[in-house]
Amino acid sequence: MDLSWINDFLPTFRCPHTHQPLRWALPEDLLRHGHPAEEKALVCQDGSRLYPIDQGIPVLLPQEAAK
Repeated sequence: MDLSWINDFLPTFRCPHTHQPLRWALPEDLLRHGHPAEEKALVCQDGSRLYPIDQGIPVLLPQEAAK
């Protein structure tokens, strides 16, 4: 699945909890939050909350964030 479109919007995405900018999750971010290292997700700048990507769409709902 082509997720390159997310890069165009990433500078405007913010965490609904902390209002920090979001970035692509690194493998260590994913593992820390209990997700497989190869999964695609977005994470807060400080790595505290992870937002999954479901069928090509980032799920930026507060209740979906993995702490």
